[in-house]
Amino acid sequence: MTFGARDVDFDEMSERVERLAHGLHAVGVKHGDRVAVLLRNSVEWVEVFFALHHLGAICVPVNILLRSGEIEHVCRDGDVNAMVVDAGSVAVVADLPLPSLVVEVGGGGAVELDSSISYESLFFHDSDALPSGSDHDDAIMYYSSGTSGLPKAAVHTHEGVLWNSIHQIADLGITRDDVYLVVPSLSWAAGFHDVMLALMMLGGRSVIMPTGGTSIDQVASTAAAQRATKTLLVPTLLKQLLDDSESQEVIRNSKLTYILTGAEPVPRPMIDALNDCLPACRIVQGYGLSEGPTIATILSSDEAARRAGSAGRPNSITEVAVQDPTGNISSSGEGEILLRSFATMKEYWRRPDETAAAFADGWLHTGDVAAVDEEGYVTITGRMKDMIISGGLNVYPSEIEAVIYELKEIAEVAVVGIPDDKWGEVPVAIIVGHGDVDTDTIREYCRTRLSGYKTPREFVLRHEPLPRNPSGKVLKRELRPWALENLGRPATPEPTKIQEDHK
Repeated sequence: MTFGARDVDFDEMSERVERLAHGLHAVGVKHGDRVAVLLRNSVEWVEVFFALHHLGAICVPVNILLRSGEIEHVCRDGDVNAMVVDAGSVAVVADLPLPSLVVEVGGGGAVELDSSISYESLFFHDSDALPSGSDHDDAIMYYSSGTSGLPKAAVHTHEGVLWNSIHQIADLGITRDDVYLVVPSLSWAAGFHDVMLALMMLGGRSVIMPTGGTSIDQVASTAAAQRATKTLLVPTLLKQLLDDSESQEVIRNSKLTYILTGAEPVPRPMIDALNDCLPACRIVQGYGLSEGPTIATILSSDEAARRAGSAGRPNSITEVAVQDPTGNISSSGEGEILLRSFATMKEYWRRPDETAAAFADGWLHTGDVAAVDEEGYVTITGRMKDMIISGGLNVYPSEIEAVIYELKEIAEVAVVGIPDDKWGEVPVAIIVGHGDVDTDTIREYCRTRLSGYKTPREFVLRHEPLPRNPSGKVLKRELRPWALENLGRPATPEPTKIQEDHK
């Protein structure tokens, strides 16, 4: 494992994890305790993750992009017993009600915590034998990004974490010779559980990039220097790559053969364009969620060009179905995505009613909408809460967004539904452009590619980037009132059809 100038082999990692687990146990962390982890990407993040598992405590990752109130919600809702922070996070939590045990990695920041203990001091504590546990014990709690309502925690067992990792070896063709460039925050489910853990099982090498401010030229240069063969990039970084010919050239001359992407549907024109300019490096879209599996569907590299735009087929331990608006469940068709897998969550933390709803009919209801063809290929069309019903017809924003993205002058686009006296709802496109954008031209283009009821009623130009949550997903609940205000329309409540966000 490589982080900056530091290389850590498995023997060193194993020895430090054992000592850290005993140190945490000596200062009071018990089997079943919930420990909030608020760390930027680092070797220490990995050590804490495995030490907590070794001890039988439950890891509660906290996204480092969260603000004080959001962190307080996670700690209060998760009823955390301890917290691990780094120097960069101290100022954010200094005024919060903290658990009795706070461990600080590094130190030396501008703000100090009176009651914290040093991370390195834990390696010099002795403790009794560590408690034994079961594969069915809770291992990790991932809080959703909160695109609607307050975040809730998806609880995963040790067994679920193992299944989520081991299937990736075969399904992604991971070998010990691979070098994986870790770009996302390790506090995200995809950051730690996509490729990295599976590669560690094989004894392969991961290169962890620092958290925050990562640009595509940094990704490309690091991939080339470290001889990385696989990586994962969120759609915002793919957009940067499409506009950066120098980074494309660096990647063409690197060892990268595979770039995974997900988090939101990626427009097919973007994937086609990148596959054309990176002939030896496939851009492939997968689909997963914090409730698990983190990679539920995936395209193989040889399918990437032929099936560009699809999120692929279910992995080897997952079954996919769709439920149409009438409640009928089938293996193909269009509707809400349902999953069955050994790698799904156990429950939502202390939310029995929401857990029961999520697992209704014996399936995990994802809240995402997709078209699944007869061969099992899944094409994500959006979120149920984003679906627009216009004149009784379903309109999926991602279909309209994909058409608008075909125009080179478009930097970002989001389609939302606004109330209409005649049709109930109509789609409106919010556009961020590269320089000057002619909305009349975009309207005419849409009319040639889309049915009349799908063509946006209005095109609203926006001069700042689209709002996104810490995981990079567009916050359409913020864009609806913004669009109404810019159209001179009164604000209205969110549509009643919105389903609670399961992601």
